[in-house]
Amino acid sequence: KLFVYTDGVPEATNIRNELFGTDRMIDALNEDVYAPVEELLRNVRRSVSEYAAGAEQFDDLTMLAVEYTGKDTE
Repeated sequence: KLFVYTDGVPEATNIRNELFGTDRMIDALNEDVYAPVEELLRNVRRSVSEYAAGAEQFDDLTMLAVEYTGKDTE
């Protein structure tokens, strides 16, 4: 799996203006390492939303996840 993101993800802030950070992002990514990429993205988005808890954000949250499952032999 490959996960790419813009700086708006780790730089999301809470009401105390504290950054979400890469450690929290990695924790969210590792919630279920076997989850499909759609769920992986939902986990990160949910984690950021819970952390921000309604604080106004000043940047976008852009994420992309892809999974390579091997060459199709058919």
